[in-house]
Amino acid sequence: FCPPLPAIRERLASLGSHAHARSATGGRKKPLSMVFPRWAGRRMSPMRLLLATGLSITLCWQPASAQVSKEVVEHVKCQACEMAMLQAVQHAEEGKVKEEDALSDLVDGLCTIKKKEGKWTAQYDIVRKGSDGPLMLVKQDGIGKCKSECLALQRGCAASLKNKEESVVSMLLKGRSAEELQKKICKKICSKTLAPLKEFNDEPYHQRDPKEVEAEERVEKMRAETGQNFKMWSRDEIASMSQADIELEAAKDALGAQRREAKLAREAEEKERGIRPATEL
Repeated sequence: FCPPLPAIRERLASLGSHAHARSATGGRKKPLSMVFPRWAGRRMSPMRLLLATGLSITLCWQPASAQVSKEVVEHVKCQACEMAMLQAVQHAEEGKVKEEDALSDLVDGLCTIKKKEGKWTAQYDIVRKGSDGPLMLVKQDGIGKCKSECLALQRGCAASLKNKEESVVSMLLKGRSAEELQKKICKKICSKTLAPLKEFNDEPYHQRDPKEVEAEERVEKMRAETGQNFKMWSRDEIASMSQADIELEAAKDALGAQRREAKLAREAEEKERGIRPATEL
């Protein structure tokens, strides 16, 4: 759930007492210009300031307002399964993924837009041929905004691969082709007889800003490399935030970084003294 910006601002305001970092020696408060010297006397755009400070904020997108039709999910399961198998082979080949654990992670990401392997769910528009024809997937340029049709593809994909993940990994390890995976994994789903689709509301496809998608992918890469959680505000949210909001969030992040460093130092010291971490007890 992503709270509205006013609620976020109210929450940030409640953190006012943390807007300054305490010094390690005297416990006195430091102004932000001392915590972040490069900010002193400078005005920076919200986007530049967020990128410069490396804020560890979570991805926050408004949920799709439209409901996902269960009938539509049923009618796209076959195509979603076949597309997922194609994506699995492509990502495994392009990334030269051959280890079992890495392939398991790849398969786990096939049906979620939050992972690069599942971005395909936002690249296709679901259309209907005629008023009573079958549903078809039509590839679009770039990555689209994930609304009801994108969610239907994700759910159809997840349902079609349920309890078959190990089989997919096994076939990928053996170097099977996308066609072989489709015949094996999607056979039952695609041979199922479906009741006629009564109603389908075609949803317009809206492409996302490529720069926004690129920034999101960088955040995901940093999360994978560092193990830290990062957050990225949408462009509209950043534009509506005040300088004070951003500085409060930055100070909060700086304090969090200090706590993480202190925790790591404490764990290292305890390890040297032969004290087992509480998580291992």
